[in-house]
Amino acid sequence: MTPVDFVNENNYDKIWTERGVQDTSGMHTFKPYVSEHKKILNNVLEAIGDTPLIKLNKIPQEYGIECNVYVKPEYLSSGGSVKDRIAIRMVELGEEEGILRPGMTLIEPSSGNTGIGLALTATVKGYKCIIVMPQKMSKEKEILIKALGAQMIRTPTEAPKDSPESYINVASRLGKEIKGGAFLNQYFNAGNPMAHFETTGSEIIESLDGKIDMVVVGAGTGGTISGIARKIKSQIPNAKIVGVDPEGSSLSNPNDKTYGYLIEGLGHEYVPKVCDIKIVDEWVRTNDKNSFLMARDLIKKEGLLCGGSSGANVWGALQAAKKLKKGQNCVVILPDGVRNYITKFCDDKWMIENNFMERNGNTSDGLSYTHSIINGIKYNPSEKPSEGWKYPPPAPLFYPRKSKLMNSILEAIGHTPLIRLNKLPKELGIEAEVLVKCEFLNITGSTKDRTALRMIEAGEENGILKPGMTIIEPTTDSIALGLALICGVKGYNCIIVTPDNISQEKEIMLQALGAKVVKTPSDVDIKSTKSHISVAIRLQHYTPDSIILDQYTNYANPQSHYTYTAEEILYACDNKLDMIVVGACSGGSLTGIGRKIKEKIPTCKIIGTDIEGSILSDPDNKDIHKYEVEDIGSNFVPAVFDRNIVDIWMKTNDKNSFETAIKLVSQEGLLCGGASGANVWAGLECAKKLKKGQRMVIVLPDPICNYLTKFVDPEWMKKRNYKTIE
Repeated sequence: MTPVDFVNENNYDKIWTERGVQDTSGMHTFKPYVSEHKKILNNVLEAIGDTPLIKLNKIPQEYGIECNVYVKPEYLSSGGSVKDRIAIRMVELGEEEGILRPGMTLIEPSSGNTGIGLALTATVKGYKCIIVMPQKMSKEKEILIKALGAQMIRTPTEAPKDSPESYINVASRLGKEIKGGAFLNQYFNAGNPMAHFETTGSEIIESLDGKIDMVVVGAGTGGTISGIARKIKSQIPNAKIVGVDPEGSSLSNPNDKTYGYLIEGLGHEYVPKVCDIKIVDEWVRTNDKNSFLMARDLIKKEGLLCGGSSGANVWGALQAAKKLKKGQNCVVILPDGVRNYITKFCDDKWMIENNFMERNGNTSDGLSYTHSIINGIKYNPSEKPSEGWKYPPPAPLFYPRKSKLMNSILEAIGHTPLIRLNKLPKELGIEAEVLVKCEFLNITGSTKDRTALRMIEAGEENGILKPGMTIIEPTTDSIALGLALICGVKGYNCIIVTPDNISQEKEIMLQALGAKVVKTPSDVDIKSTKSHISVAIRLQHYTPDSIILDQYTNYANPQSHYTYTAEEILYACDNKLDMIVVGACSGGSLTGIGRKIKEKIPTCKIIGTDIEGSILSDPDNKDIHKYEVEDIGSNFVPAVFDRNIVDIWMKTNDKNSFETAIKLVSQEGLLCGGASGANVWAGLECAKKLKKGQRMVIVLPDPICNYLTKFVDPEWMKKRNYKTIE
């Protein structure tokens, strides 16, 4: 087989003009930059991009950097990476130029992120998709690509570029052999750099009003750095473009010897045709250890849940930015997030096995169950609190538009998109408009980020939280991640007390965020001395300068949703809403959203979602049992939960929830979790009664990353006789 010629070290063949990019396949026309997204998005593809710039506050100072360092967290895009932008742009170009037609098969060689973005795009637009990926890439990426309905083919990592077994040549061959196959090829396709010229570069310029001195970008295919550099240089000629290349790659020097490395998505053994190396002013070489340790620092100290290539880019930026002065601005691209690497660099065990860090202990079993102070503890999570600080002062006013420049990642909490469901309602013959509030696009992927932030801010405003204190929280849900992240950013210690059935993914992430995890038996009543709540109370009694904020009795919980989540929904809907569906867990989101909606639109029906095994919908029901969906239901009614807000209760189960969740992923491209599936199942059942012209909003509270070993895995679903995708 003749190797694909456009991935060898040939001359750069792209000619850039004011109108577009010319190459051997023709002229490709630029599309105009759109600064503001619509209030309601037609599908998840419209949520790609528009990521903010976040200032780094701790790490640059540790390195003696004087300039401002801003990062662009591309993992907040709807598919989770910078490659979402090129996936949709390559498909759009193919459609505009008559290359792609409905029903065709998109074929792409990828290290994973482009594969996820393209699989997501194919799902929404109705194409078939085949992704060819080297063996070294993470299992998480493969799981997601398959969940999005794409076929996955793995190739030997060590196969040289001219081998018939290389992932690029396998994809090229399939493009020729498969009838209706379209080999888009990010290594050659002008849509790759064009996407970043049109959007990423434009966003950077807009966010800083053109005050840019340096931009640092890692190079994989080279499309990101080439497109951003072209845009930046066209408007700010003196800005320096710094490329980051891992040791073992030859992108920065084609004469260098290549060898293996563990960082994914960066470097190559050749210079792809979309990579214009002449536009790069300076190269910085990094290695696996520096990159992964920096990524862990970004997670723990800055609250940025980014991937290994992001660590590489920031490490490179800190070397290059030493020459910049106070007041100058350096921008760094964070290409992807931790979702794809939870079993790799996020895991202490993996880091230790690869000699990147030494062993430490951030997990322990619960305290002695016969601790002497237990008899003196009186706590009931269903009773209104006596502590005045649990009744927060008014929250800062709601501002409808998301800022493009932020002082920390905490400012990125909220302002999640409202997206129209298209396929699932149509499947059921639903005539009403069904919208979903994508809380899984919050900074840890959960609606609980809002609660965690407001509880801490209210504690600071009330004077009960001071620097250096320890926040202890007993929890079974995703608020743990939000609290751990915010504690890291604000400088608090964090202890999470949780039942021992916590998912491995959550435990790894809590440890990466610097929290201490205390595990207790999962099969005991909350009143037991062994429960996570009892253990947390004992911990707080003998831990100096510690506090339990307690989402169950802290009215900052519903306040966060009353002041912000509900207002965002009302703003996007122009106060036109007939029904809203919210799941019940602590009851904070359902109470806060429901109360504000009722005040503004009294006729709107509030639907509460509960799950079999929980008592929230019927406290007199004694049929309490385990269920596998997380972040929904409870075996007690929390004090903050006002059940009178709910007009209609919908009771779901694991089967309905998980089957709906995988449909949301595979048909709508929404990378959400099991509680989101529960809410959508309940919402669609209720929407059958609505008429054309009416509108429903469903809250999607959780992310897919909590379930990579659960409903996303077809074998896990089959063992339970649940329907899944094949």
